[in-house]
Amino acid sequence: MKAAVLHETGPPEVLRLEDVPDPEPGEGEVLVQVEAAGVNRFDLNQRAGAASSFPLILGGDAAGTRADTGERVLVTRGKGSNAELMAVPETSVYALPAGVEATTAASLPVPYTTAWWALVDQAELEPGQTLLVQGGSSSTGQACIDLARARGATVYATARESAWGRLKELGAEALAYDDPRLAELQANVVFDPIGARTFAQSVGALGQDGRLVTPGAVGDPNVSFNVWALLGKRARIQGIGSAPAPRETVEHLLELVAGGELHPWVERELPLGDAAEAHRLIEANEVLGRVVLRP
Repeated sequence: MKAAVLHETGPPEVLRLEDVPDPEPGEGEVLVQVEAAGVNRFDLNQRAGAASSFPLILGGDAAGTRADTGERVLVTRGKGSNAELMAVPETSVYALPAGVEATTAASLPVPYTTAWWALVDQAELEPGQTLLVQGGSSSTGQACIDLARARGATVYATARESAWGRLKELGAEALAYDDPRLAELQANVVFDPIGARTFAQSVGALGQDGRLVTPGAVGDPNVSFNVWALLGKRARIQGIGSAPAPRETVEHLLELVAGGELHPWVERELPLGDAAEAHRLIEANEVLGRVVLRP
């Protein structure tokens, strides 16, 4: 089979399309013919320096067909999706509802399970409440907006001006990072994955009993803010860690997509041989939606 293979860490160009042996499913595993593979930031981190064993086929999210039954399926938290075939635990495989395209399904798991874990399971965002998403144009930021709007929340999101159109399509009011209105939002929930650049404004944007949730920092993690602003509001800051993907959550998200309540957006579909280009586009912030590889 064909696969995008990593033999060393480095720039995107270290990914190369090669012929490799077909995977052999072990006990409790199934073989999936990959139709579309989502590219996640985790994949970029592995390629750039985090990977330690080689050769390595990147990718954990995919959609395709079970080789044993012919059933259309979604795979999440698997290994080796940047290939024509992948062997994965059966517990990582989900039936795809009718009408959900493979590219849409492959782009769903990591951003939307992170959004669900942060906003629903941890911050307990309710209908009618207000959410601020810092960095709303990222894949997880867009998933947060999409999910919050589906739950009936009012959403504000920060991004560079060139991304405002996309945020408005999702139903958010788009703001600049330095918009003075941030201090007046009285948000019930703030999602901040950025760090020092935005954290003080995020605390300031909270309302009474507000919740600020963060998955980490894509920028400077050493944040500074006025602690009295937090205490006076009885607000809390919560790190969400690595988001789990319980089976009921993934199945529910698939149902929402099938019902037209969620709208994952694939901006670019590239052939598997262009895996390096997919990494370059994401790394350079040249795409707003998800990038999917097609074997």
